Amino acid sequence: MKFIEPTFDVGGELWPALSADPGADIRALEYKIAKQSTELNLRVIEIVELYNNQQRQANELQNAYDEIDRLNRVIVTLHVTTTQHKADVAAAQDKIVISENEKEALRAERDAALQESKVLAGRLLGIEAAYDIRQTNVASALEQVEFLNSEVVSASAERFKLVAAAQGEKRRHRTALNQQTSALEDKIKKAEVLAATQEAQIKHLETTRGKLDKRVEILEALLKSEREVAERKISRLNEQLQRDRPANFVAGEQ
Repeated sequence: MKFIEPTFDVGGELWPALSADPGADIRALEYKIAKQSTELNLRVIEIVELYNNQQRQANELQNAYDEIDRLNRVIVTLHVTTTQHKADVAAAQDKIVISENEKEALRAERDAALQESKVLAGRLLGIEAAYDIRQTNVASALEQVEFLNSEVVSASAERFKLVAAAQGEKRRHRTALNQQTSALEDKIKKAEVLAATQEAQIKHLETTRGKLDKRVEILEALLKSEREVAERKISRLNEQLQRDRPANFVAGEQ
C-alpha cells in the first residue's frame, strides 16, 4: 500500500483559527476530523501491514536460520560419512593388499609344494627303478637257486648211481675192485662235498632272498608313505586356494 503523508495547514498549525461563522467552522472541523480519521485508519492499516510484513519476514528469517542449521547438520553428517567412507576405503585397500600378499604367499607355497612333489616323484621313480632292479636280481637269484637245486638233484642221482654201482661191483668183484671202490668212494666224497657246498649256497641265496624281500617291503612302505604325504600336502594347498579365492574376489569388488 502507498504511504500517505499527513496534511497540515500553512504555518505548521493543525487547527486553523476560528472564523465568524461557527457552522462553517464545525463543518470544516468535522471534515478535517473525518479526513484525519481516514488518514489514521490508513496509517493503522499500513502499520498492521508493516507489522505483518515484519512478522512474515521474521518467520522467513527464522525458517532460513532453521534451514541453515539443517544444512549445517547435513554438511556435518556428510563430512562424517565422507570420513567414514574414506576410512572404509583405506581399510578395504589394506585388506586387498593383505589378501594379495597372502595370495602370493600361497602361490609361492603351492609352487614349492609342486617342486617338492616333482622331487618326490623323481625319488619315487628312482625307488621304483631300484625296486625293478632288485626284482630282476631276485628273479636271477631264484633262477640260480633253481639251477643249483637241479645240480643237487643231479649230484644226488649220480651219487645214488655211483653207490649202487659200487655196491654191485663190490658184490661181484670184491677183491678185484678194491681200488675202483676207493676211487668211487673218493668221487662220492667229492660229490657229497659238492652237494654240501651247493646246499650252503642255496641256504645263503635263500637268506639273501629273504633280506631282499624285507628290504623291498620297507621300500614299498616308504614309497607309499611319501606319496601319501605329498598327495595330502597338495590337496591341502589346493583347498586353501579354493577357500581364499572367493574372499579375494569380494575384496576386489569392494
